[in-house]
Order: sequence, then C-alpha cells, then structure tokens
Amino acid sequence: MIYVILHTTLLYLIQIMLPMIAKKRISEPAGERAEKAVHNLRESLPVFFVFAVLSVYLNIESNTMVALIWLIFRVAFVAFYVSGINTKPAQESGYEPQPLRSLMWLCSVVCLVVMGVNLI
Repeated sequence: MIYVILHTTLLYLIQIMLPMIAKKRISEPAGERAEKAVHNLRESLPVFFVFAVLSVYLNIESNTMVALIWLIFRVAFVAFYVSGINTKPAQESGYEPQPLRSLMWLCSVVCLVVMGVNLI
C-alpha cells in the first residue's frame, strides 16, 4: 500500500505541472482541461489518503489492490480528460460531455467506496 500511496503522490505532482505543459505544448483547451482534472483530483485525494493510511494502520491487505485499481482509473481519467478523447460537440451551455471520462471517474468513486467498506 505504501507504494500505491507514493505513486498517487507522484501522480498529483505530475498533474500539478500538467496544465502549464499542456498549454505550451498541446493547446490552450488541453491546458484548461488539465486544470479541471487536477481540481477534480484534489477533491478525491483526501478521501483516498485517509482510507489508504487507515488501511496501512489497520493492516487491511484487500485495500491494496483496490487502491491500485483506483490509481489506474485516475490515470485513465486524466488521460481522457486532457486529450479530449471521446469529446462530443459542445452544447449551448459550453459543456462537452465525455462519457469515457465520466465512466473512469465513476469507477474511481466506486473504488473509494469499496475501500471505505473494507475498513468497516
């Protein structure tokens, strides 16, 4: 679990730098999407860290695999979000739905719920 926590921290550090890199090397919209992706990660990261640290403290081995799957979903979420893969045309409100990105987010939330249930 410690390695998953360290890799998650690395993901966060990379994601903090990603908006600046994406704006310079890819495009302005990709940079904006990267900023939104890092904001989204900031919302779920505290819950993940609490569950991960409690899993280490309580020696809940089953959460290690769930945490790794959560990390994979988060990496896929960032990749889909920043690249704009599967982006549908913008609606009148300017919202661009990305079903694959939403699916990755939902799966990552399910992983957090499973981690929480395993702690009980």
